[in-house]
Amino acid sequence: MKDAKDFLNGYLASLIHKRGISSQFVLSFEDFYKNGFNDPLSEENFTKKKGLIHRYPDRVVLTVTNRCFAYCRFCFRKKNWQDFEGFDLDGAVEYIDRHKTIREVLISGGDPLTLSDEGLKRILSKLNSIKHIRFLRIGTRVFSSNPSKINKNFTDMLKNYKPIWIAAHINHPDEITNDFKKAVSCVLNAGIPVISQSVLLKGINDNVKILEKLFCKLVEVGVKPYYLFGCDYALANGVFRVPIEQALDIMNRLRGKISGLCVPTFAFDLQEGGGKVVIEPDRIVKRKGRVYIIRNFEGKEFEYIDV
Repeated sequence: MKDAKDFLNGYLASLIHKRGISSQFVLSFEDFYKNGFNDPLSEENFTKKKGLIHRYPDRVVLTVTNRCFAYCRFCFRKKNWQDFEGFDLDGAVEYIDRHKTIREVLISGGDPLTLSDEGLKRILSKLNSIKHIRFLRIGTRVFSSNPSKINKNFTDMLKNYKPIWIAAHINHPDEITNDFKKAVSCVLNAGIPVISQSVLLKGINDNVKILEKLFCKLVEVGVKPYYLFGCDYALANGVFRVPIEQALDIMNRLRGKISGLCVPTFAFDLQEGGGKVVIEPDRIVKRKGRVYIIRNFEGKEFEYIDV
């Protein structure tokens, strides 16, 4: 068994005493050989060019690297850590240019911000040249795993391109340090919005108090909680998966405790390429004609007359 620090950069190693940090990262390569799917979202079936995934009509994912600042134990792309074949930027641009329904590109990986600024600039420039692309999104762990990467030179470079949204992966309030806040502030001050995406993880954040603290602290620093995902059934992820009924109970209780601004959308990515589905507690108890009986977050039932 390797020590956790063998898998972490210096910044994260300095936070290893925090349970919300240490519990998320790979401690042993034995994890690779446990149950789960190699490609739980069937991304290979929707790969059009090397590194380019086209699942939804209006957007594509471009996986530009298999490198991360740290490797999450619950990653759904574990197979890419060793089997990544690279990406074909010119081929991706040619494909996107031919498919006019595509208006968004999500730049993913690995973590795209492990690339050099020049490497990322080259990708952004190519994508920016496609007229029907209206905005770009970058998925990253950088704020909570290597915040020193973010500086004015970097954000000044990003400002040269089409509207860019940063989607920050964060799962626990322990990740919101002063360095995290400074990095987020640098991006926001450049006029670049930041949203968050989190994974619901058994034994780590499957707790209303932890999630309440996480989402409220994010809003306090200017980050909009966007998605809370159910954990994908990738290799070794069984230990982290939370039953749907428990997850819905957590979401119901969150909606009763915190502002809607702080509540993300709860969703699962279906296996076999079924795509993303939003799941919310069922509020409709029964219906008779235009009259609905609706249950609120407290479990109380109210009559609502529809139009």
